[in-house]
Amino acid sequence: MQRCDIAVVGAGPAGLFAASRLAAAGFRVAVFDGQMRIGEHAVCSGVIGEEAFLRFGLPSRSVLNRIFCFQAISPAGLRLEHRSPTPLARVVDKAAFNQDLADLARSAGADINLGSFVAALRRERYGVSLVASGRDGSTREVNAKVALVASGVNSGLNMELGLVKPRKFLRAMQADIPLGQDGAANPTELYVGRSVAPGAFGWKIPLGQGRVRLGLMADRDPRPYFEALARRVAPELDLDRITPRQKAICQVPVGGCVTDRIVAIGEAACHVKTSTGGGIYYGLLSAEMAADVVIGAFRKGDFSISTLGRFERLWRSAFGIELTAGYLARKTAAQFSDNLIEKTFESANTMDLIRRLNGRLKFDWHHQAIATSIRSLFARESTLG
Repeated sequence: MQRCDIAVVGAGPAGLFAASRLAAAGFRVAVFDGQMRIGEHAVCSGVIGEEAFLRFGLPSRSVLNRIFCFQAISPAGLRLEHRSPTPLARVVDKAAFNQDLADLARSAGADINLGSFVAALRRERYGVSLVASGRDGSTREVNAKVALVASGVNSGLNMELGLVKPRKFLRAMQADIPLGQDGAANPTELYVGRSVAPGAFGWKIPLGQGRVRLGLMADRDPRPYFEALARRVAPELDLDRITPRQKAICQVPVGGCVTDRIVAIGEAACHVKTSTGGGIYYGLLSAEMAADVVIGAFRKGDFSISTLGRFERLWRSAFGIELTAGYLARKTAAQFSDNLIEKTFESANTMDLIRRLNGRLKFDWHHQAIATSIRSLFARESTLG
């Protein structure tokens, strides 16, 4: 039987970042993940806001490109552009990014166990017990004082433990494709419209060296919309020669992230931007908060929900309003017809909406920009009316 202070289930960004912080604080930390190699199942746009790199001092080895300009594109091709003289975000190789976080966790003293799928996690009187299954059919039991569940959006442990679940799922599909002379300095393009990406949007992210990351998120099967977007931006591309990957994107947490001795973090806690589907930055914030709460629990010798529940208050205070505002805005926009979207783009360009946002348009924080946009657009329509 293996013993540790803290067991972390999941070796994605949130789990690895929490493990690094906790191991650096002197605790015996063991991380368990079913994958054989860090990042082997990573499906992600890889776009991480500049703020995350600056706040957390993230390693930059995995960075493929920097983004200075975003363009939203309507079904008919109208554009709204946000450009900055300084980088807004960086595009990473997600597998390499995860591997760098794993290296930091190992350097801090965390024990990372790959090929170890956690099939069961139980609360006991003096700790938690988990059963890790190897790909060879072997099993082992691990005892810890506390467990962090960071096993992603498809975590079955949440249901077993009665923890948080998503209100809704979106479905994403993505592939890196060649696209001629499409260079690193080109804008990142976001494609919107009910006929383009129902319920969400598509993206074309320049990676440099004539390659782009093409993807789409929708509230239904994304494949026909992904293929239509691919034909739109790369008409000569042979779709049979690419292998897009799919992922579920959780939307809005329902229920609690904490119970006695167990905390769900990152995507397992539905800490994902509801406006864009991005989960890395909020996942890292979630991991940082959870690590601080767990450290405090060890100091008190109290691992009950009354102590660990402070995590709920922290994340809700930090980005709870972002999850609500983003979800409502995206849900409302999903009802727009393509014709109404064209009119909205026309109005936004006429009033120079992007300039009006004046500092409220931040890559990772959207609720102020959403509120200002709604007020400005409705004020214009009222005046015209």
